[in-house]
Formats: sequence, structure tokens, C-alpha cells
Amino acid sequence: MMKRLILSVVCSVCAAAALVLLPSCEKKAPEKDTSDYGSMNITSEPSGAEVSILGKVIGATPRVTNPVPSAMYIVKFSMDGYEPAWLPVTVTPGRQVEAHAVLVPENATVIIDSEPTGAHVQMNGKDIGDTPVLLPDLALGSYSASVQMQGYTRRDISWKVQNGRPILINVPLMNNIGTLLLDSTPEAAEIEIDGQSYGTTPFKDFLEQGQHKIRLSKNGYKPFEKIVTVNRDETTELNAQMEMLPGSLSIESVPTGAALFINGIDYGVTPYKRDVIEAGDYTVRLSKDGYDTLEQTVTVHPGEPMNRTFTLDSNLGSIILSVNPPGMNIYLDGKFICRTEPEGKSRDISKRVTIRNLTSGEHMIMVSNKHAKPDVQNIKVTVGKGKTEQVSEIKAWLPDTTIILKNGSKYTGRLTDKYSDDAKKFSFRQSAGITTEYSRDEVREIIQLNIIDGE
Repeated sequence: MMKRLILSVVCSVCAAAALVLLPSCEKKAPEKDTSDYGSMNITSEPSGAEVSILGKVIGATPRVTNPVPSAMYIVKFSMDGYEPAWLPVTVTPGRQVEAHAVLVPENATVIIDSEPTGAHVQMNGKDIGDTPVLLPDLALGSYSASVQMQGYTRRDISWKVQNGRPILINVPLMNNIGTLLLDSTPEAAEIEIDGQSYGTTPFKDFLEQGQHKIRLSKNGYKPFEKIVTVNRDETTELNAQMEMLPGSLSIESVPTGAALFINGIDYGVTPYKRDVIEAGDYTVRLSKDGYDTLEQTVTVHPGEPMNRTFTLDSNLGSIILSVNPPGMNIYLDGKFICRTEPEGKSRDISKRVTIRNLTSGEHMIMVSNKHAKPDVQNIKVTVGKGKTEQVSEIKAWLPDTTIILKNGSKYTGRLTDKYSDDAKKFSFRQSAGITTEYSRDEVREIIQLNIIDGE
């Protein structure tokens, strides 16, 4: 507020001024000497202010006073909605003095509080703080605001500033809290209330009264959504029955092509796939000739794929043979299996022979070639279930070459692996364990024998 300036005026001046400003009596006064008089032109912004001099109201601005004795006067300006103003004016003889005042609008301080305190206040859509809120220098006029606090009903308030006196507005808030009790089947579903996460079911907490959007979600289940109404000082209960989503089932086997039964029902052979199947436990049985029947329980979870690959255990065995040299016939239980073949370029080492899918028990292996010594060998092998039996190396003497020397000598045997057509010397095995070296100059002819023995 504008600092008020108060000046003392000599009593004689006040008396003289008062006589000048008061209306004259009906009885005509004696004429006075006005040579020492002047006047005031009193104005204000805004105009229309009430003017007082020495406590006497003389009218409203703009106003020109009657002649008054020269002296200093205190002029008071008053107007609704504005702070009072005092202006010192010095009147000089024979002159009209200007006295102009700019009035300051009158403001007030407003305090907004609430019960309980700490409520949020908004004015004209703008946040102005939490109670208690101080609003200094509010001009005269009408105002409104909203007061709100979580757990309480919003209050809209209004007030009018009519003068500069401070205003205290106390807003009592009303509790608007209710209780929500939320459960689900199955439990541990994720909870969203009005888009915000609230943990998992079961759930119990306070919510503001009104409608709330509830959303529950859980892997394997269809989301559950519902609008619930919470009332003040009441408990609202909701038990959500969540709908289970189907799963899928895929079954493969090693080896493939196994007969498949699910809960005793024939579903053909593997591989098998079912895109939509109710969640739960299923008994899977697989069978295939030469393999043990397999039976297991498979659990299909809601909304999830179940992919299983089963490896079947063979109930057949096998035999691995090393039969040397190449060219020997192999029989199993009287049935021709194969003829041994050389391993790479070797003349003496044969590729290993594997005989598979044998039933468990005793089997007879016969190795023969009418040109070999011995020409027949029989080996008894016991095969275990799902086992592979390794048979010790079987050897025979099988001549495959005749050489004729220049001196007329003739030998039948086997060339060694070191033999080559362009070698000047080579080794020749005339019998098992006896090897002789010859030079090319000694040899007249090398003849390859037909050692193939029909099946």
C-alpha cells in the first residue's frame, strides 16, 4: 500500500481554510482582503474520487476550489476499490495550483486451507500449490478454485474480494474412499486398475469412490476386463474366473514313423502336430518294430506350445566284423551278407562290415572262399538287446597272384601293398608269414588270379 504521508498543518491555517471551504452564512460577512489567496485544481486518475481537506468533504474530482489563503494543505482522495491517497498542496497567492493523484487499486491477501491440509489447489486450470496456499495482492473481484486430494471428494470454491482486508478460506474435504477386494481363479494374475499396475491377485486396498476399470492378465489365460463401482465406506468384492487358453502339441520320434497313441487313441505315426488342444496331462505311447515301446505323460500348459521329441530305444543288436583279406564271403545264419572289399588301395585290409537289426540271442557267422585257406570259418556270436558286438579280426590266406620268373620258377601268393607297376623291386608273399623280394629283371610275367567265389 502506498505510504501515507501525513503532515501537520498550523491550526491557524486550518481554521482559515475551514472558513473558506464551508458554505457562507445567510448573514453577509464583511469583505475580506483576498490578495493573499489562491485556488486548487484537484484531479485524479481515475476521476470521481471523493476529495477531503481538513476532514471536510468538498466534492469529487475533478474540482476547482474556491479561493483559499496561501498555505500548505493536505488533500485526501478516497474511492471504492482503491487505496486512500494523501497529497500535500501548497497554495500561492493569486495562482491556481494543480493537485493530481494517481490512485492505486486496492488489493487483498487470500489464504486457502483445507481439512485435512495438503490438498492440491487449481485456479483457471493452473496449479498454484498445496494447502495452505497464500494468494497475495488479489485485485477486487470474483474468483474461483478447485481443491482436491486423493481419497477425498473434489471441492469447488468461489469468493469475492471487496476490499483490502485479508480473507481466510477453509475448505473441509469429505472422505471418498472405499475398499476393493479382488481375487482370481487361478491366482497370481497381474492386476491393472485404471491403467496402473497393482501387483497380483489376491488384492485388497482402498480406492476412491466411483467406477474403475479392472484388467487381469496371466500367461495361458484370456485377459479379464470389467468395470467395477467402488462406494464410499463400502467393500466391493470381485472374483474373476479367467478363461484358459488352448495349447498346442507336437510329437516327433527318433526314428520317425513310430505308431502314436494319445490317451489310448490311435493318432497315426510320427511326426504329429495339433495346433489347438486343451491344456492338461496326456499319456503318449510310441511303438515301432525293433524298438521298445515308450510311454510317457506330457503336460500341455495353457496358451503355450508343447514340442517333444522322443528317442526310442532299439531292442535289436548289431555285429561289427573285421574280415581280411578282401574277397571273403560273409554269411549270417546261412544268409549271404556281403563280400569283403579293400580299404582304400590296400591288398590285405578290408573295410569293416556292420550287420544291424539283429534280434537278441546267438547268431552264426560264416566266412568262406573256396580259394582261401581255410576255405570256411564259423564264428558264434551272442547279441544282446540294443547292443553292438565287436568280433575279433578274422583272417584267411587267399592267394590272388601268380608270378613266373625268367628261370622258369612259378609261385602263387599275394603282392604286398608296396607293389606298384613301375617299381624296380617289389615284395611277394608266397605264404602266410613268408615274403620274398624280387627285381623286375627276374620276373617274366605277373598274373592276377580270379579269386571270386560265388554265393
